[in-house]
Amino acid sequence: MLSGKEALAGGYRLANVRRVKRFLFIIEILILILIPIIVVLIEGRASLVPFYLPINSFIYFIMLMALIMVVESFFFKILEMRLIRSPSTNYYNAKNAIRTGLIVVIVSAVVILLLWTPFMAQAIENTFNRTVTVQNTNSTTASQFVLFYDRDSLGLGAVDKITVTSSTGPARVYVVSEKNYLLYSSDLSQLIPYRINSQEYIVDGQLTIPMNPLPFGKYYLVLDTVRSEASSVSATFHSAISPTFLSYVPFFALLFIVAYGGWMAYMLPMKRKFAGGAIYH
Repeated sequence: MLSGKEALAGGYRLANVRRVKRFLFIIEILILILIPIIVVLIEGRASLVPFYLPINSFIYFIMLMALIMVVESFFFKILEMRLIRSPSTNYYNAKNAIRTGLIVVIVSAVVILLLWTPFMAQAIENTFNRTVTVQNTNSTTASQFVLFYDRDSLGLGAVDKITVTSSTGPARVYVVSEKNYLLYSSDLSQLIPYRINSQEYIVDGQLTIPMNPLPFGKYYLVLDTVRSEASSVSATFHSAISPTFLSYVPFFALLFIVAYGGWMAYMLPMKRKFAGGAIYH
């Protein structure tokens, strides 16, 4: 049985529409949760310690499902407004729909501006760059190092290159994995063969070490204190935004602008239509 309020609002047909909408959205939310989990398990790249969840693998699916659910919500809202008998309720629904659409359009436009405008994307990357200085203590062990992760915990940004500068003489720097550093740091001669930068390791002025995609984890930039004449070197770790993130997110943001722009264009005359009979504005 429907309550008096529900009967006045639109009766059994409205209740059925809302029931179907709720059921459909629950199913889609479950799919939205389960599919990324399945993808992560199949790829086997995620980890809890240290935490790493590469959302690049399923960001396209998440954005697509979100867009589908938004379009479905438009369809159900139209059905509900046709069944609702109160002009005030319909006016309020149309008003809220336009306000929500405006917010989504503004946020989506900002996302596009930040990610598709070259100088803005570069500015974002530069904020994540960091520069450190490593001192040469002339010790016989590789105790002078910089610890870094090759990418962030969500896989949206990664270190794509390291620029090392030495102004006080030549130096040798090695990029090694945490495992190899912990095993061989006490003896530089044993650590050298495990350097990732097998070709670019001698710094005489400035050296750029390209960082090819590596398994997620800790890495060490080690200053060879035995074979380096420089008293210190500075290293700048340059971060780059994931190409997948840069391509998919702005594209879907544009689709959201189109969807909500059309939705607001539809709701504006609806708002005017019900404004005259609405009790409150």
